[in-house]
Amino acid sequence: MTNSIRATNIRWRVLFITLLLGYIAYVFRGNLSVIGKYLMDDIGITQIELGWLLSSFLWGYTLFQFPGGLLSEKIGPKSTLVFCTLGCTLITIISGLIVMGGFSVALMIPLLFICRFLLGAFQGPLFPAMAGGVIARWFPSGSWALPNGMTSTALALGSASTPPIIVLLAENFGWQSTFFMISILGLIGSIIWWKYSKNWPREHPDINQKELDLIGESEFNNNEMSWSMVKEVLADKNVLFAALGYMSMNYVFFIFYSWIFIYFVNIRGFSVLEGGFLASLPFLMGAIGATLGGYLCDRLQKSYGVIWGHRIPVIVGLVPSAGFLIFGSITENPYLAVLSLSLCYGFIELTEGPFWSAIGFVSKKPQAAGGILNTGGNLGGVLATPLIPILANQFGWVIALNSGVFFALLGVFSFMQIKFK
Repeated sequence: MTNSIRATNIRWRVLFITLLLGYIAYVFRGNLSVIGKYLMDDIGITQIELGWLLSSFLWGYTLFQFPGGLLSEKIGPKSTLVFCTLGCTLITIISGLIVMGGFSVALMIPLLFICRFLLGAFQGPLFPAMAGGVIARWFPSGSWALPNGMTSTALALGSASTPPIIVLLAENFGWQSTFFMISILGLIGSIIWWKYSKNWPREHPDINQKELDLIGESEFNNNEMSWSMVKEVLADKNVLFAALGYMSMNYVFFIFYSWIFIYFVNIRGFSVLEGGFLASLPFLMGAIGATLGGYLCDRLQKSYGVIWGHRIPVIVGLVPSAGFLIFGSITENPYLAVLSLSLCYGFIELTEGPFWSAIGFVSKKPQAAGGILNTGGNLGGVLATPLIPILANQFGWVIALNSGVFFALLGVFSFMQIKFK
């Protein structure tokens, strides 16, 4: 009779709620990329000033990646994710009060800059806690790439739905109101996560022994942190190569995340409403690519081993993305440009699962190492977000977009240097 008992699927339910939190996080951070069009038209800020506002999020996000990973190691992913989501909700509400406060542009810009920095700081621990905390604890070794890819899919769906949702809300209720409306999502997500989640599978009352056996025992230290461990993670060349590769991939990612809506409207000539919907297409392709890349990584590991199981999706993702980026930037047909750039982003997202899965194989402190990985990733955004409008103003958008080609190829080179343990 015992053998007929099926394993519960609590790990997938826990993962689904983390996907919801990731989706909400990307709606919070993506709001300004769409609202920026209204800030430029109604308030009078420049494209370069908007670039600095968008990059201020990334400075806070990047600075708090590694500390956030350490925080999650210490207090566990359950409390960490609630802290992050509620903090982001509060900052989003404050940002709405600022844009409705009647401040001068000279005062509004630094106030929004501070809020965006704090929003980034609160989101800093989020994804190290998801990948190194939830997924590494709740899924067996060798099966991390798919759930990590699904996490990236949720982020891509957040990115895809943000432009049309924000445009529709702005057109019907005023763009200032969008800050308050999306804050409701943060409250809902925090309540659901707190009521259902646990730090470890064995703590959950609904899980059975069959699923615990399937997950297996974690090889990671249970909340044991020391300065020697911190130094060990920071000095690990494999973690640093992964971070450099992830930085390179994310340079291309942030071209899309920060500027694609404005590029479609201002450069390709689409209306605000049409541009909002077309700007969702790259992220929908990314949603498909992220899950597919994670699935392929897990399957390829079974056929070709851990090393090439991770390398193949990264090569297949980054090399074609460079070609699609070139074509999308030079074609005169705006709809072909949308298609090519959407494919570029879809191929880029093939690599998300493999990057995050790799961390579990090269470090025994995956939340702290995940903090370093995402620090590298967001340095790509810190570089790309303010640099793209500067390059566009100086040399045009073709050169600005094609700066991503170099970084896509650098990402392949860097990932190939990782030695899996």
